[in-house]
Amino acid sequence: MLKRKLSLIEGTMYANGSGVVNVVSGIRIKGNIPEKALHDALSKVQKRHPLLRAGVAEDNGNPFFVEQKDISKIPVRMVRRQSNEDWEKESITECLSPFVSNDQPLARLVWIKSDEVSDLIFVGHHCICDGRSVLNMMDETLRLLEQPHLDIGTYDSFSSVEEFIPDAIKHNKANIIKVRIFAKLVKLSLNILCLKKEIKREQPYFLHWKISKEESAVILQSCKSTEISIHSALSVAFLKAHQQIKQLKSYSRLYCAVDMRKFLPEVKEDMFFAFPAMIGLSLKAHKTTDLWVQARTFKEKLQQEISKLDVNKIFLYSSGLLQALPKMSKYAKAERGIHDFTFSNMGKVSIKENYGVLEIEALHSPSTMFPFGNPSTLFTTTFRGEIDFIFTSDEAFIKKEDAMMLKQNALRLLLNSTKTMPCE
Repeated sequence: MLKRKLSLIEGTMYANGSGVVNVVSGIRIKGNIPEKALHDALSKVQKRHPLLRAGVAEDNGNPFFVEQKDISKIPVRMVRRQSNEDWEKESITECLSPFVSNDQPLARLVWIKSDEVSDLIFVGHHCICDGRSVLNMMDETLRLLEQPHLDIGTYDSFSSVEEFIPDAIKHNKANIIKVRIFAKLVKLSLNILCLKKEIKREQPYFLHWKISKEESAVILQSCKSTEISIHSALSVAFLKAHQQIKQLKSYSRLYCAVDMRKFLPEVKEDMFFAFPAMIGLSLKAHKTTDLWVQARTFKEKLQQEISKLDVNKIFLYSSGLLQALPKMSKYAKAERGIHDFTFSNMGKVSIKENYGVLEIEALHSPSTMFPFGNPSTLFTTTFRGEIDFIFTSDEAFIKKEDAMMLKQNALRLLLNSTKTMPCE
């Protein structure tokens, strides 16, 4: 039976149980969904993933995932569908609604229902999942609606992130000493930094838009022809757009969320996991203002930083900081950071356009509303040839009208840059 300590990232997202950090993603479906079939599908999904049968309990102040024998089924809240915009209102509600009971799983579903079209909003606590986990939960549910007798299997959760670290590294005396010294220095720093006053986040907002299929195709083709990733092109476009807004303090820096699964053969793509690596990247002063030249430099720098990631070191040092979790959570809510926003790009998603008689008309990027010092986060996915964006922040950090200007500036930069690309 599952019982393990939350890792550092999981514990930060758990936020001492007092914060609300949820991952939300939705789809619009054309076709009839039988209610029993949906509940049966969710039941199979819950049986597959150990973290969907677990709650969080504290032992001597340390949070643990503990599997609950009598945990309830994944709850489904039903709403009568009025329009294509209903999902935005419900997504905001779900982002801000805590999971309050240990006899219920740390995931739920909202079914915005009409006779011919439904929106399904999948919600998971960020301490058990990331955006990829939620999209996988979505795909599994849809596959089971298409094939009710499909066997999606089960798996056992790992007992600790420390089990991923080779014994030779984990038990090395020099490493043990380094981790202890590092942990003490961090704790001393936090004693001072925690004196900062928490920044209140009382007016969070959610900004959603898509780039049309035609414009998306132009941008994606431009990236392909220049061999520049869409991630780097979007990063540069939004950093440059941020610089153009005079009323915003710009650091020309963002954090990229990197999926750690690619470094961990034990953690498969379709498993629940919530331990991203965060890489800080700056838009350096450049001889040219050409977006594609800057994006190429940005891509190369990101690749260098990813290649330098030492997973063993990350897990080793993060495990040494577990005792400092309460102070780290407090600090996170008080520190504004020295970056403009966090960027999470999932690219072209694996959700299919059709599952039997069900047609997936639209997919909305996984998103969250962070209660931390700098809550500004940009989320993107590509589905049915359209690039989808969600930007979340708070009026106390970036006013919504400035976020709308950021969106407009970035899109203009992207599209104008495709027009001035040199001919091959």
